[in-house]
Amino acid sequence: MTTTNVSLKVPFNEKDQAKALGARWNAEAKQWYVPQGVDSAPFAKWFTDAPNIASSTTPAKNTAKSTTSAGTSQLVSDDDMDAINTRLRDAFEVREHGEM
Repeated sequence: MTTTNVSLKVPFNEKDQAKALGARWNAEAKQWYVPQGVDSAPFAKWFTDAPNIASSTTPAKNTAKSTTSAGTSQLVSDDDMDAINTRLRDAFEVREHGEM
């Protein structure tokens, strides 16, 4: 049994599996975790080096490996993805309101 919340890195397509095992979603931190008092052993494949959710609501910056059209791989950080998402959202909002 865990005495503190344990942070998890759960891929979206595995969220139902994690939830069925007892994982909980922290909407503020946008991160899954194993709550206190729940056996963390079944969650081993999702363990992360992120800080404990109970002590910090800021998720760790992660990187994902992507493949370019040329077949080479590169690292994409959460900061890069946030910047891309912001630009897409801003571009969409401009068109949506008829401003150019």
